[in-house]
Amino acid sequence: MEEIKAYIIMMIGALLTLLSPIENFMYAMLLLLGLNFVYGLIAAIVSGEGWDTKKALKFIWFSALFFITVCCVFLIGHFMNEEQQAIAVVKILCLAATYIFGTNIFRNWRNIITPRSTWYKFVDLCYYVLSIQFIEKFPWVKKWQDREKTTGRTILDKDDN
Repeated sequence: MEEIKAYIIMMIGALLTLLSPIENFMYAMLLLLGLNFVYGLIAAIVSGEGWDTKKALKFIWFSALFFITVCCVFLIGHFMNEEQQAIAVVKILCLAATYIFGTNIFRNWRNIITPRSTWYKFVDLCYYVLSIQFIEKFPWVKKWQDREKTTGRTILDKDDN
């Protein structure tokens, strides 16, 4: 039994050593996802929802999938002898996650703060810019959104006209 335990510890150590080039990315994403979880929980408590175990487990599951995907992308690149390109792809994935979860953090933060306060105005402006809501002011974007809502088609669908 001790040999099996030692073998498992050795394999985990080897895997962590192999993933050491993306260690900082993993710490940053862990911090970001932790902040997202905390802000979401506080926003739910403030709005009167309270703790939802199903929602929390779903978040943990999707976070684990993100970490597994990022690790697999790096490992595939590493074993193809393209480690620098794999790190670049991991960086892009982490930047995309930072944008998406950062926007969600600002939305939850805005829901926590008292409306019409100075902090609310600041956070609301940051959320407005991050969520690119100002782009909806362009008529062609609004027309495209309305077309998508009525037809159920996206920009990637082939136009039959």
